[in-house]
Amino acid sequence: MKIDNIKIDPRWSKSKKEIWDAHFEGLQGSANPEKTIPFFNRPAFFYSVAASVLIAVLFSSLAFFTTREEMSPRGVHRLVKLPDGSQVILNADSKLTYKPGWWYVSRSVSLQGEAFFKVKRGEKFEVHSSGGVVQVLGTSFNVFNRADVFKTTCVTGRVQVKSNGQTATLEPGMQVYASEGRLLTNYLPDANQIICWTEDKFVFISTPLSQVIEEIERQYNIDILVPENIDYIYTGNFSKLKDPEQVLEIVGKPFGLKLKIK
Repeated sequence: MKIDNIKIDPRWSKSKKEIWDAHFEGLQGSANPEKTIPFFNRPAFFYSVAASVLIAVLFSSLAFFTTREEMSPRGVHRLVKLPDGSQVILNADSKLTYKPGWWYVSRSVSLQGEAFFKVKRGEKFEVHSSGGVVQVLGTSFNVFNRADVFKTTCVTGRVQVKSNGQTATLEPGMQVYASEGRLLTNYLPDANQIICWTEDKFVFISTPLSQVIEEIERQYNIDILVPENIDYIYTGNFSKLKDPEQVLEIVGKPFGLKLKIK
C-alpha cells in the first residue's frame, strides 16, 4: 500500500485569511473590554442611601418635637420622672406635658391641675399654666392651677412666679396666689400642710366649701349631691384612708349639711 494513496481529512477548513481575521477580532475585544459599573457608583445605590438618610432625619425630627402627655385621672396620684431625674407628683385629675427630645435645650413643662415638683439643680426649669409661669433652678414647690385659682407654694429653694405682667419671688414657707389680676404673697405657718395631699392627707384653711367638695370628688372619683346654698368657708382636714361617706359627714357637719354621693 502506497502512502501517496492515503487521504487525510483536515480537522478544519478555514482559510488563512479567516484565521487571521478571527485572531484580530479577539485582540480588539481584549483591548476594549466591556465596562463594569461598581455597585457603589450606581445611581440606584445613591438614591437608596439618600432615602434612608431622609427617613432617619424625619424620624429624629418627630422624636425631637414629640410632646409627651402624663395624666392622672380622678382618684389617682401619679409619680412622673422627667429626663433629668426631676420628679413630679400629679394630684388627681391633673395633666403634665413636655417634650423629651427638647428637654436638655429647655426644661419646660405645662400643667393643668395640681402637682408637687422636686427639681434637680441645673438650667432654668419652667412650669407653664393658664394662671402664670413658675421659674426655678433647683428646688421643691407646689403648683395649683384649677378653674380661676392659681397658687404656688415654695417648700425649699427659691421660686419666681410671673402672672399678668407681675413677678413675685418666693422663699421657703411662702405662697403666692393670683387674685383679681394681682399677685398676693403670704407666709404659711407650715408649708408642708400644702403638700400633705401627696400622702393622702388634706388640710383646708379658710377654703370655700365648694372647693373642698370639688377636691373630695377628685380624690374619690365620685360625684356629690350639692345643696343650692354652700356659701361657706371651711377649715379642717381629712385623710383619704377614711371612706368618702365619713369624709362628707365630717365636712358637712359644721354647717348642718348632709352631703351625699350621687
